[in-house]
Amino acid sequence: MENNFMYYIFALIVLVVGILLVKKVTTCLVKTIIGAVVISILIFLYCVLS
Repeated sequence: MENNFMYYIFALIVLVVGILLVKKVTTCLVKTIIGAVVISILIFLYCVLS
């Protein structure tokens, strides 16, 4: 159970940092693409680590 909790904390940190970086740098279309890539990576990591 602790492993899943640590994963969610890590995913939340990655998501927040990613959003902050994207907001400062890019336009709307690129934000959407990067958001989709980040979510895909998080889902992949969850499937691999579960």
